[in-house]
Amino acid sequence: MEPRAYASLTLANLRMLVRNPVASFTLVAVLLVLLGFIRVISGQAVHVRVDVVAGARSETADALIAAIRRVPTFDVADATPAAADRRLERGQVDLVVTVPPAVGGTDASGRPVPVALPVRYRAGSPGESAVPTLRGVVEDFNERVLHETPPVTLDASGVRARATGAIDLLLPGVIAFNIIGGALMLAAGMFAGYKSTGVLRRLKATGIGPPTFVLAHATSAFALGMVQTAVIVVVSALLFEVHLDIPALVVLVALGYLVFLALGLAISGWISDPQRATGVSQAVAFPMIFVALLSSALPDSVSNVTRYLPISYVTDGLRQLGEGATLATVAPDALWLAGWAAVLLVAAGRVFRWD
Repeated sequence: MEPRAYASLTLANLRMLVRNPVASFTLVAVLLVLLGFIRVISGQAVHVRVDVVAGARSETADALIAAIRRVPTFDVADATPAAADRRLERGQVDLVVTVPPAVGGTDASGRPVPVALPVRYRAGSPGESAVPTLRGVVEDFNERVLHETPPVTLDASGVRARATGAIDLLLPGVIAFNIIGGALMLAAGMFAGYKSTGVLRRLKATGIGPPTFVLAHATSAFALGMVQTAVIVVVSALLFEVHLDIPALVVLVALGYLVFLALGLAISGWISDPQRATGVSQAVAFPMIFVALLSSALPDSVSNVTRYLPISYVTDGLRQLGEGATLATVAPDALWLAGWAAVLLVAAGRVFRWD
């Protein structure tokens, strides 16, 4: 590889990308607007995710659960004790209400037995602020159903767990979307343009080797992509409460860019017709964008297949980082991405053509 030629080509590519902001930064601008829109929506109505653990089913217990479900801002689901504990620790719910078997029981005189209702919430989450609302539901239940004050009371306690909101589910997809657009589609589109305008033939005449040209192009696109990702993460951190392991984030994003840059270069090198190369890159990109944005909502029958796509390792690793994971935790995703990058880089080098 020629170092001087590599440096000159890299700088030339960076200048070209910066001088064409519409092509280079439009996608990032749209994604930033999307993040702002999500922030506005999430600030309008705070819903509390509630798991209800029913110790025993009775008419009185069912009436209490129905009263909890009627709270408009409570999103209530039934759960087993183990599932509720797991979801609370992972930040997937804000509040866990356990309805003990004694609810509705009576003593020898026929009066309701006093019962403490165990309630656990994530400290600092909407679950903590919802405790007074739940207390009001219980007091109303005592007066309306049991005609006693109490016997049902709250025994509330906080649990320190990482908060998970809409941004934790969407941010991995947004970053992955930008990786696909800024790597695969940009690489394929630029190479298609180079071929159609004869730039590659003129570069070939200078004696620059294919490895130097490809590496210079990949370096400039990679640098731009990392800057774009940094902007997305910074804006997300300003708008939302985001906790990410930065070294692990850099590793995952860097490997993701390598994978999709190599894929874009392989497509543009394999298909000589510029228009066909652009079409094929879009046909590959859009299903992966769909998987990236909706991976958490895909049914098991679909996710069992898509989990082996490189974009799935990007979104899975980023989602784990959003839940407080470290580089050691996402190491399997990083290794899979490294394997994809190695295979695709070799393929891109083998199919590269000047025309």
